[in-house]
Amino acid sequence: GITAGIFVASACSGPETLSQRNWGKSYETAGYNQMLNPDADKTQKVVGAMDGQAAMNAMQTYRNSFKVKEKKQTINLINLK
Repeated sequence: GITAGIFVASACSGPETLSQRNWGKSYETAGYNQMLNPDADKTQKVVGAMDGQAAMNAMQTYRNSFKVKEKKQTINLINLK
């Protein structure tokens, strides 16, 4: 009885996963950022911005990164049969 309980408990407490290590980090980060600038909600000023052309290029590069790229076949004249 007790031995079986110990084995079950040890099997369930395996190595710590990434999600377990980061549990609550986004909540803590949001709180920390609010402490850095508690009056951030009182201004309409943009924290950091790109001009429209740079933002459009960045988004296009991001979207293109998901497209399947064609592999170019190289021809080796030495091994050509």
